[in-house]
Amino acid sequence: MISAIVWRGASILYGMLNLAVFTTLALIDGSIFHKTTEKEKKDLAIAQQQFWDLNNSPLGLKHKFFILNDGRKLHYMENLGTNSPKNLTIFIHGFPDSWILWQHYLTSPRLSQNSILIGVDLPGYGGSDGIKNYGAEAVLETMTAFILGMREHYGAIQMDADGKVFIVTHDWGSVIAFRLASEAPQLADRFIISSAVHPQQTYSTILAHFASSRQMLHTWIRRPLSFRLLKTAIRTLTPVFSQASKSGYVFVFNLPDPLSTFCGRMGNMWLLRIMHRVAAGKLQPNGKLGELGPKEVAESMAASLGPGTAQFIPTGSEDAYPESVMSRAQSGGWSEKIRLYREGLILGQWEKSLETIVRLSEIDQDNSHSRRSSRGAGIFEDGPPGVCKAPVTVVYGRMDPAFEPQLSLEGISDYLTKRSQVVVLDKAGHWLPMEKDGFRVMEKVVNWALEGEEGELRAQLQDLADVKVAIEK
Repeated sequence: MISAIVWRGASILYGMLNLAVFTTLALIDGSIFHKTTEKEKKDLAIAQQQFWDLNNSPLGLKHKFFILNDGRKLHYMENLGTNSPKNLTIFIHGFPDSWILWQHYLTSPRLSQNSILIGVDLPGYGGSDGIKNYGAEAVLETMTAFILGMREHYGAIQMDADGKVFIVTHDWGSVIAFRLASEAPQLADRFIISSAVHPQQTYSTILAHFASSRQMLHTWIRRPLSFRLLKTAIRTLTPVFSQASKSGYVFVFNLPDPLSTFCGRMGNMWLLRIMHRVAAGKLQPNGKLGELGPKEVAESMAASLGPGTAQFIPTGSEDAYPESVMSRAQSGGWSEKIRLYREGLILGQWEKSLETIVRLSEIDQDNSHSRRSSRGAGIFEDGPPGVCKAPVTVVYGRMDPAFEPQLSLEGISDYLTKRSQVVVLDKAGHWLPMEKDGFRVMEKVVNWALEGEEGELRAQLQDLADVKVAIEK
């Protein structure tokens, strides 16, 4: 009880410190006083019309909606592929994005030859309804229902009898994927996960670093002249402190409202615009961020903000955006987006519904409908909490500003099953799906999976510089 109060107090103080830093930076570059110009409004409206108008087929893709049991709707984009593709690939984005993050994959001629391609908007993002809460149970049940629905729908109308299902993810989509690979491995034949930490592995690693340092400090107290021991104890915590500095924004997002929402809205959504510049690769060698062009700004904002009011069709039909999407259009939906950070998704308990248990069991029992190859691990096989029970390919950028490499990779092999890999890009950042090198690697990995995983993944990537398969089980 006392420790929880102390932790909450320290978290608020650290969040306030980071909020002060953000506000100062916005003041320095003048963004805090920036007002949206008429031209910016017009450019955004054009971009939203391009990507979100339900009467359009942006990039040749088709707008679709999946209706959950409670009537809420998830928006997704569909590419039925060419040459009667036999597989199904589902792309799941993270914060603060939408299906648009995956536009180059969803329209890839190479991938569409072998798979139906689906890009979904997470609950509360893009064109999807929000949900009542964003804890582990609600989010994982929602995404499991969607994936099961996609398996059933496309399996019935187009997938080959021997086809497989793949889930490709980024950021919070990857946190969800790690949990599904552990707790609902029946959903996919392989999870391809980018730019995220394994929740349980990272948590356990941090605890191990604290325990080790504490033990050394206890010994040092009895031997205070052993300065080497003291240095080692402090050095053991260095990656933890590094991760805390990288996660400063997370503490801001967890501040009490309205401070948490102020962070997203101040300076004409300054923080969101900074993220877009980083995602677009505008970070210069001197550490400064370059500017995006007007069209790039508009398209990036459209990707994060979702549909505008002009895309709202008040018909109440199944083929219209739900009311909650339009209410977010007025404010940008920041307060809903950050709920993924605030409501316990990363480590919260998931008590599966009876329907979910039954439907997952049906996949295991009926091989003719599951279209699955061996996962390489039994569902009830022992391992550390959170161990993945389906094959996983983790793609990680060593220059990712959100994660400390040592904590992200230390001991991760213990959480992976057979036929799993960890691919490390030495010079890549966080938005791997959008980065030039990241896209090349991700497309190769997905295509390798779609083509039957012939040969080692290492061989598929050997022609790429600064890319290595760090773990292959």
